[in-house]
Amino acid sequence: MIQGGFGTGGAEKIMAAIGAHRHAQGDEVHVAGMYMPPAGPFFPYPPDVRLHLLADGARPDKLLHLRRLAAIRGLIRRVKPDVILSFLTKVNCLTMLAARGTGIPVVISERNNPLMQSPGFWNRAQQVLAHGAAGIVMQTRGQHDDLPPALQERAVVIHNFCNPVPFRRASPAPDCHFIAVGRLDPQKGFDLLIRAFARVPHPGARLTIFGEGPERAPLENLVRASGLEGRVSLPGIVRGPQEWLGAGHVLVVSSRFEGFSNVVAEATCSGLPVVSFDCPYGPSEMIVEGRNGFLVPPGDVAALAGAMTRLAADPALRNRLGQAAHIAAARFEQGRIMAQWDAVLGAALQPRKAAMAWSS
Repeated sequence: MIQGGFGTGGAEKIMAAIGAHRHAQGDEVHVAGMYMPPAGPFFPYPPDVRLHLLADGARPDKLLHLRRLAAIRGLIRRVKPDVILSFLTKVNCLTMLAARGTGIPVVISERNNPLMQSPGFWNRAQQVLAHGAAGIVMQTRGQHDDLPPALQERAVVIHNFCNPVPFRRASPAPDCHFIAVGRLDPQKGFDLLIRAFARVPHPGARLTIFGEGPERAPLENLVRASGLEGRVSLPGIVRGPQEWLGAGHVLVVSSRFEGFSNVVAEATCSGLPVVSFDCPYGPSEMIVEGRNGFLVPPGDVAALAGAMTRLAADPALRNRLGQAAHIAAARFEQGRIMAQWDAVLGAALQPRKAAMAWSS
């Protein structure tokens, strides 16, 4: 299993879960990444799952991707796996190139929006190389439908799993506490969220943005420039949804684009109301308008402010939306999702098993 790194993020969470699941099935599991946090992997792995740190970005020069390609190729030769699972556009491309000529099937999975995150060369390269993949997994129907027709026929949609998280609800209050969760980078649109919050005409409302990233300083400057000090806070990373679900009354998702949006899944499965941009991809496949949350046009700060204002003014509405966890919970149950991954990996293995049986 090959990914970008062992840090925080939805892709890393799902890969860790698949690795633990396959290990429990009796597989020998190896997981590789380009980056390892100083404290070790953010998401835990069983002790017997073997972790490999490949060429990292310490020297981000023109040869970085060639070093990574060579490192992946070397790992494949040493481990000689039965099947390879790769996550994310660039890693998918490097892995498919590294596995060429080995006869080892590669299943690739797109975990974000490649049209936005990796436009140009990497997205085109993935579309060409994907024709040689033994399996293609997309997270949402929107991602699937944006593939070229020839790849759509071979791709399957597997949502991220999300089990309901028990949490202590924030105490009912007339003043609404909004929360947001994600890496502090332009994709998550927290600059748009702060501007929308500044338009909410409820001086008692608060906003907490959980996460860390390169946009911290610009976001803190925007909070000061908007006169929102004392009402908007950025406390840093939380270890899991149980730490943020009970921190406020409404989750706000201001992303410019997503691959799936785990925080929307976690909120809708657990019973926290959500207001979100209807960005590609994911929120519209989890939020049922007016039943467990609200969708507003992508990037529309005024519309986001309007939805937040409506929820801030109506505790009864917030309570009603929070009672609809059943809408999403059944669709994203972990056992169901892992069975879908088993089916994809099993199908990828069949031609290799048949070839080995024939040659023997």
